[in-house]
Amino acid sequence: MSRNHSTQPRGYEPTHAYDVDSESPSTNSAVYKRYPLYKPAEWLLEVASLILSLVLLLVIVYIFWITDDKPLSYWKFPTPEFTISLNAVISILTTGFSAAMMHGVSEFISQLKWLHFKKGPQKLENFEKFDGASRGPWGSFKFLFSITWNLAALGALITICRLTIAPLAQQVIDYPERNVNKTDSNATFGYAHEYNRNLSGYMFNHRMSSAPHDPRMQSAILQGIYDIDIPQIFSCPGACKWDSSYISLGFVSTCRNVTLATLRTEDCPAVGGSHKGCNMTTPGGIRLSTHHADTDLQTTFRLNASSTMGETDITLPEGFPDLVTFAVYRATSDQNFTPSNINITECALSLTAYEYSKSHANGSDFQFDGIKEIKLPHKRWNIYGGQGSFDGYIWTNASKAEGLPKLTLGWVDIKSLQFFFQSDMISAEWVDGNYENKNPGISAALIGDVDLEERFNKMATSMTDYLRAGPNRKTAKGQRVDKVTFVSIRWVWLIGPAAIELAALVFALVTIAQNRKSSAVPLWKSSALAVLACQHEQGVGDGVGLIRSKVKDIKEIEETAEKVQVQLE
Repeated sequence: MSRNHSTQPRGYEPTHAYDVDSESPSTNSAVYKRYPLYKPAEWLLEVASLILSLVLLLVIVYIFWITDDKPLSYWKFPTPEFTISLNAVISILTTGFSAAMMHGVSEFISQLKWLHFKKGPQKLENFEKFDGASRGPWGSFKFLFSITWNLAALGALITICRLTIAPLAQQVIDYPERNVNKTDSNATFGYAHEYNRNLSGYMFNHRMSSAPHDPRMQSAILQGIYDIDIPQIFSCPGACKWDSSYISLGFVSTCRNVTLATLRTEDCPAVGGSHKGCNMTTPGGIRLSTHHADTDLQTTFRLNASSTMGETDITLPEGFPDLVTFAVYRATSDQNFTPSNINITECALSLTAYEYSKSHANGSDFQFDGIKEIKLPHKRWNIYGGQGSFDGYIWTNASKAEGLPKLTLGWVDIKSLQFFFQSDMISAEWVDGNYENKNPGISAALIGDVDLEERFNKMATSMTDYLRAGPNRKTAKGQRVDKVTFVSIRWVWLIGPAAIELAALVFALVTIAQNRKSSAVPLWKSSALAVLACQHEQGVGDGVGLIRSKVKDIKEIEETAEKVQVQLE
């Protein structure tokens, strides 16, 4: 020390260079003060920091475990009122985990520097390279490519790889949106096991033919025939689903081409002049009549309907559950009103049942993914009160084996429906040419090349939909489907941080083991005070220089530093 500090306590002597014999390194063996492993002067702080990093990693894993496959709303830390986001908590823990781990790793790299120089002659510049590797990734990167690999290279790799810990930890967390079903009384649609308006009390002095019609049923019939799409009647606050299946009473239509068979029965007597009236009968027994006059007129559409049940029969007819049979005659005429493209179709409207399954709705859209028809043959049906009885009804027995409930129709409602189909509203004729069409009915909807089978199917579907939303409606209650953000843990991304932590633990154990073998290596780690306490003695010529210190106890170095004052010259 300078003379100006002669009164100060004993401190560091200036570093001097001395000429020494080239064999001196092998002839001098210093002994340095060592302490128990649990002392701060040994490895207590480094081991504690690694244990802390392991604990923080386990905490991160635990958080991932308890939040995996849970709704994001499940995470309410520290309180429901003041919640720190899951990503923020993981980021904080990851930063702490990385910092705690790197404290030990950097100290171990620094300590390996002393071990490296103790093993044999080394370039003095390697001292700086070790020091740079202990400070951060850039120094570690340069260390790997500028020095022979040794145990410190593992520490350098850990230092570089720890840059990936934060992004890998964030990559572990994914936030997929999933459908969550919640019971909601507003998620409903209708189905029906019955069609009965209970009109018997109003019919004590009526003929059956004067039974009140059902205007909503008539509307459903015409909407189907005219191909008018009507939205399904349902209730759903957003997106909904119904897991159960529901059986509902309904209607079905079947059509067949009977052109050839019907034309074989055609009889066209002259009415007067060239005017002929033709009569024919379909295989189903429905009579059709047409008109023709050369160069004057020709029937191009004719529809008749026939009920399968009489008003006063006491048993159900053999053809039941057919309710109504339709016969449709269509043709085109040229300039001379000569008929061509004659087509005669016979369609039957019957009772049936449908099983609706996998129902779902979204906004204004409602669909059944599964619609299965359950046929109801004649033998299933029973009658109460007899046909013609105003309080009578027909029904099918329930079947537990088939999951089929009791299905019921009021007799008045059946006859009202049949009378409507036989009325001029439905039965119609259209004659091209010099003819006064007094009964066009629904001819405009079905004339020409309209697909009759499709239209009658739509009519049956529309009638069935009305039953499901009609006076005998039952309510199918479903679930609201909410889009909920979930936490999904992709564990494979956690392999990286776990591997880095494992490498750090192995690095620590091996470094401690190598340094505990002998007290000939000082445990100075990254201490700058220890470096100041050393002397660098240059060798003679090509001889090997020495790094030595008169002080062998790190605590003594630290205690002296607390007392000494210095100034840069």
